Amino acid sequence: MWTRPLLSFLFALLSAHVLSSQEGLSNHGRTNGEPYVTAGDRAYLIGTQDGNFPDMGDHVPGEMGGLWVHPIKLIDGFWAEVRDLATDREIALSESVEFVNYPYGNRFRYGAVLDSLEIERFQFSPDGHEGVIAQYTFRNAANRRRELQFRFSVKTDLRPVWFSDRLGITDAPDTVAWQATSRRFIAADAANPWFAVWGATESGDVQPVAPPARIHTRGMGVAAAARYRLSIGRHGTATLTFVIAGSATEQAAALRTYEDLARNHARLLERKKAHYASIIQRARITIPDRRLQEVYDWVRINTEWLVRDVPGIGRGVGGGLMEYPWWFGTETYTLQALIAAGDFDLAEQTLRLLKNQSMKTNGNGRIVHEVTTNGVVSNPGNTQETAQFILTVGKLFEWTGDLDFAREMYPAMKAGITWLLTDMDQNKDLFPEGYGIMEVYGLNAELIDVAVYTQQALEATARLAAVIDGPDAAARYRTLATQLETKINQRFWIDEQGTYADFFGSRVQAMSAAEGAIRQIRLRGDDRLTQRDSALIGHYERLKQEFAALPDTTKGWITNENWVITTPLETGIVPRARALPFLDKIRAENVGEYGPFLSATERQAMMTIATGVQAVSEANYGRSDAALWYMDKIVRTFNRKTPGSIAEMMPDYGCFTIAWTSYGIVVPLIERIFGIQPDAMTKTVVFDPHVPPTWEGMSIEALPIGTNVVSFSVAKTRRGIEYGFAAAAADWTFVLKVQDVPGARYYVNGRPVPFGASGIRMRGRSNHVLVVQR
Repeated sequence: MWTRPLLSFLFALLSAHVLSSQEGLSNHGRTNGEPYVTAGDRAYLIGTQDGNFPDMGDHVPGEMGGLWVHPIKLIDGFWAEVRDLATDREIALSESVEFVNYPYGNRFRYGAVLDSLEIERFQFSPDGHEGVIAQYTFRNAANRRRELQFRFSVKTDLRPVWFSDRLGITDAPDTVAWQATSRRFIAADAANPWFAVWGATESGDVQPVAPPARIHTRGMGVAAAARYRLSIGRHGTATLTFVIAGSATEQAAALRTYEDLARNHARLLERKKAHYASIIQRARITIPDRRLQEVYDWVRINTEWLVRDVPGIGRGVGGGLMEYPWWFGTETYTLQALIAAGDFDLAEQTLRLLKNQSMKTNGNGRIVHEVTTNGVVSNPGNTQETAQFILTVGKLFEWTGDLDFAREMYPAMKAGITWLLTDMDQNKDLFPEGYGIMEVYGLNAELIDVAVYTQQALEATARLAAVIDGPDAAARYRTLATQLETKINQRFWIDEQGTYADFFGSRVQAMSAAEGAIRQIRLRGDDRLTQRDSALIGHYERLKQEFAALPDTTKGWITNENWVITTPLETGIVPRARALPFLDKIRAENVGEYGPFLSATERQAMMTIATGVQAVSEANYGRSDAALWYMDKIVRTFNRKTPGSIAEMMPDYGCFTIAWTSYGIVVPLIERIFGIQPDAMTKTVVFDPHVPPTWEGMSIEALPIGTNVVSFSVAKTRRGIEYGFAAAAADWTFVLKVQDVPGARYYVNGRPVPFGASGIRMRGRSNHVLVVQR
């Protein structure tokens, strides 16, 4: 039941909700040298926003750009020149005047060239296909017919992904041949079954260029080019559509993909647009902060850009582009955002991939850190990643109630707990040893993030055990979780400093951590050390001396003051009386322009994940304004490097798009500000909203929870505070939690109800709650 004031308020919000994410975002010519991605789950293309394809990236030096169909790369890029045959003038399309980024593709505007000839290039990568489409549009603004010659050049670079040498796979020179009957090029690697095919779909008058101009990019590729003849009437338009396809297995597969894309590219583009529209429409929010609302849409789009689907390996969200297109154990941050926004399938697929690859590599419950797209594991797993995997499975079960998937994952959860509390807990104090998320030299101890996430993993395993393994197993895990929560708050807390420790351990370990920090700094090379670096080395040397003079006791130690000291707050296991002063201390002492420093001791780098975790921490304790303050720091870096995206390192370096940024936007909004806390197994959803004081209202629509789809709104109206609930299924229970105000009156669907300590309960497809305060 929706009242007129509530409907009027919602209409006002919705009328201002502009889905600019479907319309595209321009770089206004400001970031032409920065990278972009033409994203697809099987193929993606990386170049620069001026339309070029320079050598880029570090993991495979200079090779991370271009067209990838994992686990191989197809080409370094493509280049074009256009000649007016009447005037014999030629121009290279080497500098676009504007780049426009859409969720589903990219557009390059070259402006007016060659006397009133306007040219644009649009490209997209159809999902499920090993190739891309690049379409050039020519608009003749002149009062004469134009006869044009268009030269399209490609530099191949058929090569394997990072770490392929561990499998005995090595690159070899490419060869290329022109197929006169089909009017396309076919390239092949000399030693491997890798192929690339390209040509124009409308190739009436075309001739190969022999020899083609040399293209100076890295690798063992070769260049090939063809000339295409175009005739455009006065004030007319023409297009040339190029298909570039490939295969890591056989030439026939590459040719089949080419033919499919050539025939169906228009239909595939519409399908891609519809897919991204569905992402935006699912769990769509309307809030007064329009910039935050826009970023909420785009971080979900960015996550979809990073989906990698590789035959024989699996499908899941990769880390970031361009350096981390493969999969990571730490991507569970991203998965929690996916879950809160209702994309359960992708979360399940990624968890399944991580489980399967971990079993293949480790076989003992340990979750891998990093898996390349040919299945090579570069690191068998940092300790906290196993705990994060387990807690994320638990989070997914809360939202889906999917018993089949829970049963599939539960053995891996049990094995992971066993690994954490046996192999990695040699002294049996419930604090697993080993590296955590920071991967700092010397910090191979009992770390705060490892302990906290292990506590959450035990709680998650207890929840699943209760429905799969019986009450005794659930009680064992729950008891351990309770014990570990108590020990974290006792042993990691340093009362005289008012902070949690980096790690719990011995004096020798503390000295080793300080020495490790020095080694980490020196990795930059003595010739590259700054005055700040030298000062930090001096600080850590003094710290070693201070530690050496202390008694050799086991306790909590601060060495780096890494951002992960906030993880007890992120998970809500800190008593409120301690949490609030600690949150204030972090904000006053450990925060830079864009959020917490990765190390408050070093006070240099900041990352979206650290800022996002701090936003979640504030939101956990009902401080929505403070959470928004951190979220706004993430929002301020939007569009800085690539339109529609946020860089890994704040404000504008590292990967130009990174998956886990979504955690600090989606999770605090959905789970804390909207306050949505589902138990899909029992068909119950608790709503505990914390509306920021400056907001007059907010709404979320089409949010999947289990087998249901839910909408929820809050509005401050002249009648009071109104809450609207809508659901596709009628047999669910909704519980609204609000703070009781003396003298307030409560109405459900127009009928007065008493205030209950456990909240206001209701069922049915549509409900309205009115809270009238004096």
